[in-house]
Amino acid sequence: MRLAAARPGSGLTAATRTLYATLATAVGRTTADLARAVAAWRQGGPEGLAVLEEPWDPPAGRFDRARPLLLAADLPAFRPWRNRLTHPRGHVQLRLGHDGLWYAYESEPGQEDWWPRGTPDLDPVGALTGLGTPDDL
Repeated sequence: MRLAAARPGSGLTAATRTLYATLATAVGRTTADLARAVAAWRQGGPEGLAVLEEPWDPPAGRFDRARPLLLAADLPAFRPWRNRLTHPRGHVQLRLGHDGLWYAYESEPGQEDWWPRGTPDLDPVGALTGLGTPDDL
């Protein structure tokens, strides 16, 4: 992931596209999966990649306190599953990492095509900063 993440993310040249295709084949991924993994790496390094690929069951505490914090910020009740909280419209998701940070993800509603977005934060509401206005969330 580090090799691919060192390349530009937009305006890929033919050489970079070839490198992505070669790396994707070498690690047994599609180029889209590699691009998603690179986005996760850029978002949070090794822990960002782990958050993308490994759902886990967090202990009580930080995860359980997140839902009331989101409600207090006038956000709807996010649905929990393992270390993930998903917006009821299915377009925004928060994932808790083993590092205690919240990682924001976005998808087209109903698509389950989650992409890392934004900057990880200790505060679940803070992790949503930059994903749109509160009305969009």
